Amino acid sequence: MSAGTLENRRAGHTTISTGTMQRLVAAIAADAFKVPLQEVHARVRDGHGQLSVSLALALAIVPLAEIVQNAQAAEGDTVFYRAAAARETIAKRIQALAGTSVGRVDIRFTGAHLDSRERVK
Repeated sequence: MSAGTLENRRAGHTTISTGTMQRLVAAIAADAFKVPLQEVHARVRDGHGQLSVSLALALAIVPLAEIVQNAQAAEGDTVFYRAAAARETIAKRIQALAGTSVGRVDIRFTGAHLDSRERVK
């Protein structure tokens, strides 16, 4: 290591508390699923050296009229497909933000959140 590199480093240890990690995971999940943070409950635990995440959250749904208008766009957009895509996004964001490897992300939908986007006419 060069002296320039050593100048930028400080001795110490950084930890993330369980509560902070749970709030971070909840915020990441809320963003991934496009639901309000207050509709997401996250739990984290050690899963053999990797983070195990358990989420309980509302499922964002769009009004039926919008689904009918965009039937082709909604094709293949099942709840299971959306959960799998969000699972990957959540694991990658946790790794990027907290530097923690994620072993599993369990998702349980506990309700529905109507995405009522106002349209400008």
